[in-house]
Amino acid sequence: MLNERGNQLKTYAIYQLPFESEHTRDLYFMEASEVEAITSEFRLVALIDGLSLDHVFETSNCLEFMPERETLIDRIAPMHSISVGDIIVDTLTDEAYLVADYGFKQIEFRYEVV
Repeated sequence: MLNERGNQLKTYAIYQLPFESEHTRDLYFMEASEVEAITSEFRLVALIDGLSLDHVFETSNCLEFMPERETLIDRIAPMHSISVGDIIVDTLTDEAYLVADYGFKQIEFRYEVV
């Protein structure tokens, strides 16, 4: 898929902890290795087409100001805007990234895109 400037968009899978998880409140403070240990609790909530991790994060967080980007999101389950502790997977390269307090940190993550 091409965006309005003719750039190629990739698909990213968004994984979040269910709200009822005992780890949800602590996720912001966890180290990447601690998150890797609980990745089996994460659930696929959406597929988002984007240019980069930053673009996907922005799309999820700026829908109020850029409602046209809603068409880039395929919601699979209830989700909140992407935030610290969520996992974004580049479905083309299978690389997984933890949303950190600043930027992204690559992590090990086994997942299935439904």
